[in-house]
Amino acid sequence: MKQKLYLLPGTMCNHRLWTRLQPHLDSAFELIYLAIPRDMDLEQLAAHFHDIIGEDKICLIGFSLGGYIASLFATRYPERIAKLFVIANSPTALAVAELEQRSAILKFVQSHGYKGASRKKIANLFDDSIQQGELIDLVQQMDAELGEAEFISQYQHTSHRVDVIQALSGLNFPIHFYCSDQDPLVDVACLDELTAQSPQFLMHKTLGTGHMLPLEKPQQLAKHIHAWAALD
Repeated sequence: MKQKLYLLPGTMCNHRLWTRLQPHLDSAFELIYLAIPRDMDLEQLAAHFHDIIGEDKICLIGFSLGGYIASLFATRYPERIAKLFVIANSPTALAVAELEQRSAILKFVQSHGYKGASRKKIANLFDDSIQQGELIDLVQQMDAELGEAEFISQYQHTSHRVDVIQALSGLNFPIHFYCSDQDPLVDVACLDELTAQSPQFLMHKTLGTGHMLPLEKPQQLAKHIHAWAALD
């Protein structure tokens, strides 16, 4: 029987986020794609996933917003986690400037509608060194499939985050982080400090600014996931 991996996507992402990673994992793992429900705050989301996962002790992988939710879930229900892998996220509160920007964007969308993410904005989520065209298309496809209601829900309900760094440091299962060393959306220094605290933490860094690492560097990410999943 294949080992199960539960995967949580990021803001305005769905199962398509994992399409480039899947071929590198399929032979060894059963992939369980989780979706982020609408109109739930972060604590409600943690409780929701607790309910649907049941009594199993799982290997949980989260990307970006999904990485924060996975980290919060691990601190609220540590008895349900065997291993945690966080991609392109530092599980802390958002900066005041980002919260203000999100609030302004949300008000604009509620007044004028959601036109979708521009190609320029999406391109900023990838490192300049890679061919971005098809990847931008895929991100726009996910964004269009989820739509305005999903965007409003995620901005309303998942922006006000608590810092769970110290709570994570008290857990005793493997917790790995993977991010770009210059990703402006990740507090890399905070993760470096966290992973220096205890042997159950491990930090994997890749060169560049890219945020969409499941799409940008699937082979490298898969290598780290295989090693993490093999840990006792």
